[in-house]
Amino acid sequence: MDSLLTHLGLCLRAGKLAVGEEPVRLALAEGRARMVLIAADAGAHTRRKLEPKLGGVPLATLPAGKAAVGGALGRESCAICAVTDKGFAQSLSQRLTQAPNPNAHGGVTI
Repeated sequence: MDSLLTHLGLCLRAGKLAVGEEPVRLALAEGRARMVLIAADAGAHTRRKLEPKLGGVPLATLPAGKAAVGGALGRESCAICAVTDKGFAQSLSQRLTQAPNPNAHGGVTI
């Protein structure tokens, strides 16, 4: 999981990650989102609000909670983010399939 979160931080530093509900919504609306990631402990309301806006963009659950995801991104917490680069999305998808959490939804085709 550390490798996954480290890679997510790298994606942010490269400017290829929209973090938070509004930036994710905007990335989806503009067609820039390649993959949306949601923290394992994100509320059902967050998921329900997001799903109608996906428009075919893959959604994966991270094997980490909001605090761990936020820590990897230099924030207190983060429930949702969107990868805006195809290469990063493919790499994160592969890392998700290797994640130790059996509840993680990885292996998404990008």
